[in-house]
Amino acid sequence: MTYSWEEEPVFCFTSDIDWASESIIKYSHNILSGNDLKITYFITHQSPFLNELSILGKVNLLIHPNFLPNSSHGNSFQEVIDNCINLVPNADGFRSHRYFEVNDIMDDFAKRGFRFVSNHCTRCETNIKPLKHRSGLLSIPIFLEDGGYLIMDPSLNFENLIPQLDSPGLKVINFHPAHIAFNTPNFAYTRSIKDSVSREAWNNLELSQLQKLENTEQLGIRKIIQQIIEFANNNGHKIRFMHEIYQEHLEGQQNRV
Repeated sequence: MTYSWEEEPVFCFTSDIDWASESIIKYSHNILSGNDLKITYFITHQSPFLNELSILGKVNLLIHPNFLPNSSHGNSFQEVIDNCINLVPNADGFRSHRYFEVNDIMDDFAKRGFRFVSNHCTRCETNIKPLKHRSGLLSIPIFLEDGGYLIMDPSLNFENLIPQLDSPGLKVINFHPAHIAFNTPNFAYTRSIKDSVSREAWNNLELSQLQKLENTEQLGIRKIIQQIIEFANNNGHKIRFMHEIYQEHLEGQQNRV
């Protein structure tokens, strides 16, 4: 069996919500999809908006545990995992905040029945395919992360990205609602906004506050993500939930036995 991503680009749009407020999450979601795009959300906290979309089958929810010091998820690896599983009890995949991992974390997730992880972020590599981690989890690498791309190509010239997008391989796109909502023009822009308010204020930022801070004058990362979505749609490329990538890989392995 030949996997689809070995022959063509296969896109998977994912989002780490990173404690964004409901207003930021809704604004970002509606800008990019209005429920017409398959998005796998990695969540850090309860979002009634995303929960409703998940129940309707519009989005998939997985978890985004924070294992770093001063984490709101807990003070130990086990406590963080327990608290995040409570957010999405049926979760079978995860991505760590800041991509943090050690063998103990990966082994714990595997023992709990998790099936895949998306924790390795590349620099827009071509021919990406899933890898089997030593824990037994299937690792599904990221093709492009919004914050990383701001550093990789500050010009935000979409033409520079087309050769990589047009090549075979998994194109897992990772964006953050805050970067989309504020239309981040450079890496420091949204970071400075977040650092200027308390954790509670960030968690409850209203739409009116957001729009006062939104970048409307410079080219921002929002445009790149929109152009990637348009590229995938206009060229008829496959767009998959992350679960669907895992399932295709699993079926391919079974067919080879």
